[in-house]
Amino acid sequence: MNTLTIWITVVGMGLTFAAIGLLIAAMVALTRGAAERGPKRRSSEPSSAIPAQEETEALEAAAAAAVAVAMALAARRAHPIHAWHAASPAESVSPWQAYNRSQQLEQQKTHQTLRW
Repeated sequence: MNTLTIWITVVGMGLTFAAIGLLIAAMVALTRGAAERGPKRRSSEPSSAIPAQEETEALEAAAAAAVAVAMALAARRAHPIHAWHAASPAESVSPWQAYNRSQQLEQQKTHQTLRW
């Protein structure tokens, strides 16, 4: 190989690794600067990252109650035939349901005419 080719490769790789090193140094400097300017934590206060046992139990009970209420409401609104696309008698058909049904009927007509 030509020495000029080797020289260009060495300089190019050196500049690449120098740029990567400069980028890492800048990231370290920025994270240290942001940590120094951030809010000061007091060591005497407990961390609220993990709630206490009583709080956890209360949150779990509230979540269970919310799920139970949501399931009860969904069961009351369900259509007797349990079809996802059917509207209850009190509700009108949404435009999306009407469009979807018309597409299904159109597709059914097309397939009936193409039977061989």
